[in-house]
Amino acid sequence: MKELQPLTKDQLYIYLKNQSENFYSTITSALNFTLFKDQTLDEDDLSEFLEMLDQETAAKIKAASLQPYEDEVPTIILVENEDSTSLDLVTEDGEGYKVILFDKDINLSGNLFVEEYVVLIVIGNIKAKNIIVYGSLYCTGNLSCDVLFGASGNDNETYFEGNTSSILIAENGHYTVAEGNIYSQYLISLHNEIEGKSGRNIGKTILDGSNEAEVLNSEILDENGYFDEESFLNFISNNPPDMIFK
Repeated sequence: MKELQPLTKDQLYIYLKNQSENFYSTITSALNFTLFKDQTLDEDDLSEFLEMLDQETAAKIKAASLQPYEDEVPTIILVENEDSTSLDLVTEDGEGYKVILFDKDINLSGNLFVEEYVVLIVIGNIKAKNIIVYGSLYCTGNLSCDVLFGASGNDNETYFEGNTSSILIAENGHYTVAEGNIYSQYLISLHNEIEGKSGRNIGKTILDGSNEAEVLNSEILDENGYFDEESFLNFISNNPPDMIFK
């Protein structure tokens, strides 16, 4: 991955504005709520509390409350893929959230990994072997992969304007949605939703929130018979997706 230039929030939103209105609205609504939310407090909200304090302390608290937390503003960068076989999009310790914008297709023979503090935005299509999303992923085009897996404690999402084609699509606490169709042989949905707004076409097995022990290979279950995320990720690294199921 080659970093081309840093972007401001306004520059990022101009890039997004040039896409569909729905794509722009989906991403900006999410970013405004999670990363760019107003960190300041209105003076009226503090007045009742400040009246209980001495004048000097009240002045200091009021001044601090009206300052934005600049360290919490995420880094935004425009990048390009340098013909790598795989992409691990991660942040450094203490770096905070990062928004990464690709303005071209991503085409990988290996895996795409999106860490929990990363928001990946792709103006184009994505093709990879396995796509693992702990942060958020937004794409204007189509997705093609063997495995698409999202897990984020129900905090983040994967969103495609086009169609999603995979052997296995799975989530463990992650909202996954395609404006087009979802085509997959297998589906595992445990704690959130996998939605294809134009249709969800699952050729073989659907596991929807229960009966893991009856359907899944014992190698990806914990000692109590429930889906184990770490075991699942290790398994798909070394086995074809259809071996997930009995």
